[in-house]
Amino acid sequence: MKLGKTIVAEREIAETESERAELRTRERKRKNLTLALVVAGFALVIAIVAAVIHQIVVDSDKPVAVIDTTYTPTVEIIDEGDTNYVTDKIKNYVGRIEKDFFDLGYKVSRVVLPTGKTRELDIYLDGRNEYYKCSLDRGTAETAEDSIRMVKYLDDKKISATYVDVRLPERAYFKTADKKSEKSEEDED
Repeated sequence: MKLGKTIVAEREIAETESERAELRTRERKRKNLTLALVVAGFALVIAIVAAVIHQIVVDSDKPVAVIDTTYTPTVEIIDEGDTNYVTDKIKNYVGRIEKDFFDLGYKVSRVVLPTGKTRELDIYLDGRNEYYKCSLDRGTAETAEDSIRMVKYLDDKKISATYVDVRLPERAYFKTADKKSEKSEEDED
């Protein structure tokens, strides 16, 4: 014991120092636990990222399922130039336009590739006398819709046409049987 100090004072100092040591120990344990949780969280994030990257790499090696968007025509395709130049693109276009006409309630009876025309098709519909000049550069659905609008227009006006040209968007031109050419806009809807 030191001079001038009592047993009680020594005991209080000893208790406060042991309390401080205990607090320091608890603080160290808390910091270590926090550090362990942060490291475990980082490890978990790295593991998830690695798994995702691995899955992407593994999936990129697998062949991608491609939905078959090719259409096979069921109608006869006649090449007037006798070059037998019916490509897969033309066959696919004819198949799609045939499906689009069918969806609108009409059946394509045949398709003619005119002589000297590389981007044009002539579509003949069942029960119709006229044919429809179409362009391979236009969408099949638009072409079919414009053609059907012209079918209704010709029926309403009781016009007998030899052909209808639907190669331009929202426009249609037709030629009547009496060699007189007329023009009709399709913006009537």
